[in-house]
Amino acid sequence: MAGFTVTQLEAIEKAIASGTLKVRYDGKEIQYQDMASLMNARNVMRDELIANGLLASTGGNARGVSTVAEFCRD
Repeated sequence: MAGFTVTQLEAIEKAIASGTLKVRYDGKEIQYQDMASLMNARNVMRDELIANGLLASTGGNARGVSTVAEFCRD
């Protein structure tokens, strides 16, 4: 394992949100080839951070937990 940090993940997520392929953190700069590579790197980092207990799992839903309720009139 590469030992990723939450700071690195946050930098990648900011790059994805802004549409740029260049990521900067801790005085380093990385240029990704395309958005797919950047998103793959984010997924690898996120999975490792979750596995190491450094990040809470979202349960596979990046938007958070949802609850559905159904009501009916009798």
